[in-house]
Amino acid sequence: MWTLGVDIGTTGCKAVVFNDQWRIKTSVYREYDLIPAGKGRFDLDPEVVWNNVREAIQEANNNLPGNEIEAMGISAIGDVIIPLDGSGDVVRPSIVDFDPRGTVEIEDFSKDFGVQKLFEISGMPPLFINSLSKILWLKKHEPETFSRVAAWATYEDYILRKLGSSPAVSFSLAARTMLFDIEKKCWAEEILDAAAIDKRMLPEAVPSGEVISRIDPKMVKELGFSHDVALCSGGHDMVCAAIGAGLDPQAPHTAVDITGTIEGIVTVFEEVNTGSEMLDNNYPCYPGYNSYVSFSVNLTSGCVLKWFRDELARDTSCKARTTGKDVYSILMETIDTRELSNLFFVPYFAGSGNPDFDPDLHGAIYGLTLDTTRENIVQSLIEGLCLEVRSYLDGFEEAGMHIDSLLAVGGGSKSPAWLQLKANVTEKEITATGIPESSALGAAALSAVAVGEISDPVEVSRKTTGMRQVYKPQDVNRTEFHEKYKQYKDLKSMMKKMAKQTKERNVI
Repeated sequence: MWTLGVDIGTTGCKAVVFNDQWRIKTSVYREYDLIPAGKGRFDLDPEVVWNNVREAIQEANNNLPGNEIEAMGISAIGDVIIPLDGSGDVVRPSIVDFDPRGTVEIEDFSKDFGVQKLFEISGMPPLFINSLSKILWLKKHEPETFSRVAAWATYEDYILRKLGSSPAVSFSLAARTMLFDIEKKCWAEEILDAAAIDKRMLPEAVPSGEVISRIDPKMVKELGFSHDVALCSGGHDMVCAAIGAGLDPQAPHTAVDITGTIEGIVTVFEEVNTGSEMLDNNYPCYPGYNSYVSFSVNLTSGCVLKWFRDELARDTSCKARTTGKDVYSILMETIDTRELSNLFFVPYFAGSGNPDFDPDLHGAIYGLTLDTTRENIVQSLIEGLCLEVRSYLDGFEEAGMHIDSLLAVGGGSKSPAWLQLKANVTEKEITATGIPESSALGAAALSAVAVGEISDPVEVSRKTTGMRQVYKPQDVNRTEFHEKYKQYKDLKSMMKKMAKQTKERNVI
């Protein structure tokens, strides 16, 4: 049986077809742009996303005429909520998760509701990234737009609706709204009442790996399927990527490092964990598949390299097109994994992630001189991203979650230099799984569970034929690495003070 995994990200989507041996038959990517809204704010147009998803699926089917796809699942960005009118049309573009809108509104709401109580029910720390924050912001700042909203959709159920399904969303994506009860596994009535949100405006919440409906016959023809396909519940992209990478509840000391536009470290545990240490570090707790997951996140990882490519290395992009090489491989050619640069890079181009989630913090490169080369800057970018990962692993340790090793997936897992430097900085063993499309694979695996082809989606990672490469910490100057990490943390602390002072001056 063949399956289709659709991976919907912040700046692009993929349609990946897997055969019955879980080998990729075709993979189609489409890139789209965010809509700048000023002051570090960004929107995402759901119609643009749908059009790109549709084109990606059409091309995938055109690449495989007469294919045997029986089921499909969707891996989608979480937290981003879509306002729809009574006809199911988009009222306004969705606000992306790292957009700071909603910061004040969720602070006020959580104080009234009770911060610990909100966390224990929803598993979501009261942050601006979650859907409830954006809903409250729209209600306050765009009341006319808000009055037209008849339904709220995640990107999973929005695309499923387009394919002919009734509104349904996986537990993991439902939880990312901050409107879901993670223990009862249903919409949280108490939170909905406090936010004045009618439950009927939300899609049906279902477990991952269930058949929701069959694709609409018109869409079968339009998208180029050879016959109708089972539309199945997938999940949050972090969850799907972790499933695709082989995150196993039986191996709680191994986490998955997902490096794409953002970078997330996903951990797994069998029981709900909403202790004070989790809340203090802003670690969520929400349903995965037959377990619960948490993650730490750097909101700007791969997109930092994209920024560097587009703004400071356009000639390298031209070289890549001329030589046929990957532009990022060219940029990584000078990375030194054993020696650290004299520069410090803090990757907060869209605010900080765990534990602060401060939208007022910004990125920085410290230590520039007239001798600094472009290669030095690339080295510092990768170092900074690795040092940020180490800080997340330390945070997990403080919250009682010890991690021995990482399974690496995503675009960043394709760079041996990046992975080796990360192993040296974090002092953890890192395994590049060789799974190129883990989010799509996880969604496809969940669809295979839904139709009874397999019993556990994690087993699919063991059947893939990717070349696994293990990166162990090298024999380096540990004193130098530890000192740089300490200085990195000191620099971040100083930047936090500066951001606070700047914010206070602007208020005055």
